[in-house]
Amino acid sequence: MGDRARSAAERRWRGHLTAWRKSGLSQAAYCRREGLVANDFSRWKGELAHRDALTAKKAPTFIPVRVAVAAEPSYAFEVALRGGRVLRFGARVEAATLGALARALEDGGAC
Repeated sequence: MGDRARSAAERRWRGHLTAWRKSGLSQAAYCRREGLVANDFSRWKGELAHRDALTAKKAPTFIPVRVAVAAEPSYAFEVALRGGRVLRFGARVEAATLGALARALEDGGAC
């Protein structure tokens, strides 16, 4: 199934799931009313729940950042972490380095 057809099918089944939840009907009764195959409904219900769970896992987690400027800093900026730890960076920090740090902080859990 191509991306366009899959996208159309996903929209169609998401619409049915929304309508079913609002209907107050059992899944079987909704399928009978709409002329749907109950097994297809169940399969799509599970598939879309799985897709939504994967999307939720990919959502970025942001941590609060406080920027502090000293009178004569020997560094360009700092990132204050939970627990009172501080990371200080010089004037030139590669974007890839900051990206790797952000990923490590997100994947590593508590700071």
